[in-house]
Amino acid sequence: MCSPFFVGMLPVLLLAGLILALSIPGATSESATLRFLGQTDFVVNESSTAVVRLVVERVGDPVNVTALVLLEGADTGDFEAINAAAFLLSTESSKTIFIAVKDDDLPEADETFIFNLKLQSSSNGVTLGTPNKATITILSNDNAFGIIAFNSTDEIVVDEPRRRNHYVPFTLIREKGTYGTVSVNFEISDGPNPAIEDLSPDRGNITIPVGQAVVHFSILILDDQIPEDDEVFSVRLTGVAGGALLRPNASSVQLRIRRNDSPLRFSHSIMAVPESAGVISLNVTRGRLTEDGPLVGSVDTEVSVDYMVVSGEGLGSATPAMDFLDLQPVRTVTFPPFVYKTSLLFNINDDTVPEIAESFHLVLLEETIKGDAVLISPNAVLVTIEPNDKPHGVLSISSSAVIQPITINEDLTQRFNGIIIVRNGGSYGAVSANWSISRNSSDLSPVSDDLRPVEGTVRFAANQVDAVIPIDIVADNQPEEAEAFILRLLPNTVTGNAEVDEPMEMVFYIQDSDDVYGLFRFDPEKNQSIHSQPEGRFLSLNFLRDGGTLGDVSMTITALYVPAGPIDPALARDQILNVSRSVDVVFARERMVHVILPIRNDAFLQNGAHFLIQLNTLELVDIKPPIPSNSPRFGGPRNLTLTVTPDIANGEIGFTSNTTVVVYEPEDSNTSTVNLPLWRDGTDGQAEVFWSLKPIGASREDVTSNDLTPLNGSVVFLSGQSDASINLTIMADNIPEVNETLLLTLDRSNVENQILKAGFTSREIVILENDDPGGVFEFSPFSRGPWVINEGEAVELHVVRAQGQLLKQLVRYAVMPSGSAEFYGATGILEFKPGEREVVVALVARPDGVPEVRGSLWRSVCFVGPGAGHVR
Repeated sequence: MCSPFFVGMLPVLLLAGLILALSIPGATSESATLRFLGQTDFVVNESSTAVVRLVVERVGDPVNVTALVLLEGADTGDFEAINAAAFLLSTESSKTIFIAVKDDDLPEADETFIFNLKLQSSSNGVTLGTPNKATITILSNDNAFGIIAFNSTDEIVVDEPRRRNHYVPFTLIREKGTYGTVSVNFEISDGPNPAIEDLSPDRGNITIPVGQAVVHFSILILDDQIPEDDEVFSVRLTGVAGGALLRPNASSVQLRIRRNDSPLRFSHSIMAVPESAGVISLNVTRGRLTEDGPLVGSVDTEVSVDYMVVSGEGLGSATPAMDFLDLQPVRTVTFPPFVYKTSLLFNINDDTVPEIAESFHLVLLEETIKGDAVLISPNAVLVTIEPNDKPHGVLSISSSAVIQPITINEDLTQRFNGIIIVRNGGSYGAVSANWSISRNSSDLSPVSDDLRPVEGTVRFAANQVDAVIPIDIVADNQPEEAEAFILRLLPNTVTGNAEVDEPMEMVFYIQDSDDVYGLFRFDPEKNQSIHSQPEGRFLSLNFLRDGGTLGDVSMTITALYVPAGPIDPALARDQILNVSRSVDVVFARERMVHVILPIRNDAFLQNGAHFLIQLNTLELVDIKPPIPSNSPRFGGPRNLTLTVTPDIANGEIGFTSNTTVVVYEPEDSNTSTVNLPLWRDGTDGQAEVFWSLKPIGASREDVTSNDLTPLNGSVVFLSGQSDASINLTIMADNIPEVNETLLLTLDRSNVENQILKAGFTSREIVILENDDPGGVFEFSPFSRGPWVINEGEAVELHVVRAQGQLLKQLVRYAVMPSGSAEFYGATGILEFKPGEREVVVALVARPDGVPEVRGSLWRSVCFVGPGAGHVR
């Protein structure tokens, strides 16, 4: 809608009351004051919807007056227009002027502007009163204080320092604006252990001064002297103060500390050797905490450590060069990259002097370590040279067999060579002694039924210091319990001038064999299953005992219910079975056991969930073997998973989507239907789900049953049925309405074990605005012109709104072309508040002092109405 008007020197009669002159001659001088009324200090956000209303008031005599509102200072582009005009008739006491904020993309701190009230003319005795200044503060915007982020999110890889400090630098950048001083917190987490053990500090605060866009900080890597594999930590920005924000995708960096502190140790802390041992090896290992443990710490660089030999001078101390000799050219142990073991060689001197046990120490020296390594226990080894030098020797059973009884596995051993007879002292000449084996029990069966031979002679050649008595184990398929035997050396049978001394006898065992107490497993011939029957639900488990059935055996099993997803015992839930997680199953000398584990009637079984059955422990109840037994034991898989299928699962009911449903009020018919599908995951049993509709949001009071129906109800799922729907009817009317939002909620189910699916129990329904809720805008019939005015004169234009008045609306207007050069108030934005039907804007032709031909300028006023309203 446009309104044409002319600027020129036309007679006043042509305007016939339409032109609002700046001054009207009168017979008497009148006095009035012009000023702002009400609020003059405003604080607004930078937004395309921010409009300030300034009210201009005239007090005193009723005269016509034209007011101008002008921005003080330069135009910074922060307002849609920097001037506005208002004309007050003698019958009016006030007028409203609109100052609209312009939204840009420039980061800015708080900005305060001053608008001055001016008179177009001082005629008619009108003067400027106070207040005549208005301040508008536009708050900081467009990230004026910056967005904080790491300059790079690439993983940082560092080495742990050795005996020194090592700092890792980090750089933060401040994007967008740099106004003000801001601070940001950081925290280090997610490592294999608390970050403070490896890093310092593990949290902190960083300040970024005003105008600064880059800041650096450092983290200290600690030398903890602990063998470690790669450790990965997250350095996160956790909070910011001072008005800045964090960039989510660049607020954390991973810090990796490479594996370090390779452990050095002796393989053993004690070693006993005979004087005749010759050259012995003392092993030093790298990269393992135990002899057979996994590698830990760095292994890809060379490390070394010195050692020292410690030997006393008193009784029991071995003498260097006389009793032993260090064969290393230097006392340094060196490990090249990826070498994990090295040996130190020592020669034990064999003399003819009878001696008691003598010892010496080797010690690794921590202060001599070179490279990335640390010492761990044992970092020293005690070497003992056993008593020696009886010329023909003293025969005895190796003490290790007495300290730790020998056990023999019949099922795995055909010949046992672990019974050792040692010859201490001298080893001159050949010697021998007889031995015999007998049962160490009341069993009267021949020993030869289990092993052979049952007697014999152990012979030592000259210089031989140990000998093995080989035993053949009789293999059979007969399950048997453990049996004890005694081996004796017979002193009166010794030859070659040797002696027999303690220990002269030892007890050894043949372990239980052929699974005498049973081999336990899930029964492969029978199903393990979940049952759902009218009388109840339960797990049906079948177990089998192979091998022997001797003894009562208690088997502990665990039954866990794990919801759908990864089968992780840590996610298991209770209150599903009518028994505890751990169940004891007793085999009373029987081969098969059938176990029923009842499921609670009120338990919810989710489709795709799992019952994880674990076989944990076996224990003999009524038999106590003299030594640890080979059986009972498990055979086959020890874990079994039963999956809850849809026909067994209880219903988990929810909407198929939780997105907002947008609907339109029908235009071509009186009603339209919205279908909202439901899905039940698990179809065991019948269920009824009750639902309701509730208006929400700012327009909730406007929603009635004339907008849609029904507002509540229920949906029935029959047994075996997985899908259903809720149908709503949207009804048409001619009433302007804004967006109306309703929340459709699934409230409850009529049975306990049919539950509502979390996250899918509600949906928002939005009936979009309709019937022009924001209104239809046009110039009033009295404002459509054409207008003819002189320079310095003003004209008022009335913009009216028809149809809906429910929304705040902003209307942009402009005088085209070159309006700002010819008029005050040539551009701007008018604000219509909810319920407001008419707004007035005034234009004042600028007096420029340039002679112009009458009617030489053509101007039109047009506007554009955004939002829910439109221009007619």
